[in-house]
Amino acid sequence: MRYLGGVISAVLALTSHDPAFGDSTVDYSAGIGRSSNIFQDTSELPASFSESRLGLRGSLDLESSHLTYRLAAGARRVGAYRFADRKSVGGEVGYAIDLSPAAKLTLKAGVEAQRDGDLFLALPGTLIGYSKTDLAANASAGLSIEHNGGRSHLTASLAGLQHGKAHFTLPGLNPTRLDADNALLDLTGGHIRPLFGGEAGLTLQYRDNQVPEEDRETLESFPARALRGSVAYGRRFGDSVTMLAELGLIHVDSPYLGDRVRRFRPYMKGQLAWQPQDGLTLTARLAQDIRLADIDDPLGEDVRTLGLSVEKALTDRLKIGFGYGQDYSDWLYYDYRTRTHALSASMTVGINQRHAFVLDFSRLLRRESDPDENFSTSVVAARITGAF
Repeated sequence: MRYLGGVISAVLALTSHDPAFGDSTVDYSAGIGRSSNIFQDTSELPASFSESRLGLRGSLDLESSHLTYRLAAGARRVGAYRFADRKSVGGEVGYAIDLSPAAKLTLKAGVEAQRDGDLFLALPGTLIGYSKTDLAANASAGLSIEHNGGRSHLTASLAGLQHGKAHFTLPGLNPTRLDADNALLDLTGGHIRPLFGGEAGLTLQYRDNQVPEEDRETLESFPARALRGSVAYGRRFGDSVTMLAELGLIHVDSPYLGDRVRRFRPYMKGQLAWQPQDGLTLTARLAQDIRLADIDDPLGEDVRTLGLSVEKALTDRLKIGFGYGQDYSDWLYYDYRTRTHALSASMTVGINQRHAFVLDFSRLLRRESDPDENFSTSVVAARITGAF
């Protein structure tokens, strides 16, 4: 990560001398913590860790366009299991231009390299871990047009993930790939317009997750696609209640999907936020969607999510928050289900307007179809975060 520090130092020097780059911000975070199950699996190995993150973000306004940029680097050190150390470096650039008074084009592209590790095998008296470097890249283009009292939008995005070879801690084990590469295409279009004091919308989305043919059987990962149509409505009631509801239907398909697996599944997303008084916010969330990437099943998962949160500002500088979440996942390739319960609590103490001390606690409970795979973990962390 030393070379990224040099890059950020160079950019900071540029922003301090060139007025064109004056709108820039440096974000930082540094802290320590303790986990009762650092790998979040049945090994239940406890460990302490330290982590830090440094980022630079900014923007540049041109005559009829807007440029944004972001650089970020992060690191996590796990003292007892150094193969699990994590390092990441990445950047993103965005460009938006007004094609006309009613049309706007937005372009984005980003890349991130991350080196981290995990536990491969845990036996009494013996641990085999590994570390690997992954490369993620994404690009998107969006077009928004205002017409006939509403707004139509179309977005195309492509996100790819390339996994590196795993290097094991046990001498004699050759480096090998454990995860398949994938590329996820997302095409989303819709229309939004005012209705009954709020906004109503129609959305059509197509997603196609592709996996290289040579990875499918050997690494057990398969392509899949999903088509969704949904209607949404959102409105603010008075100064205290905000509501958003979206309902639809998803069709999921793949040559590797079993004949008995339902192709059509419901889609929903809802959120209700209530501010009964200044400094107090209560939020409820409910969602159901098909996930095709970053999952445990080889093909896809039907995930139902429930979330509740409370945020309270006790003083101008002291804030507390509590949250509860539940994810129920129905795997599509295997006849398997998982349920995850997560409880969190946080306290934020403002040092000044741009810097704060944060204390976090989280508890995660995982239950699976195979009881032998159940596990739980608790994490306590403290960090200083801010921007300048």
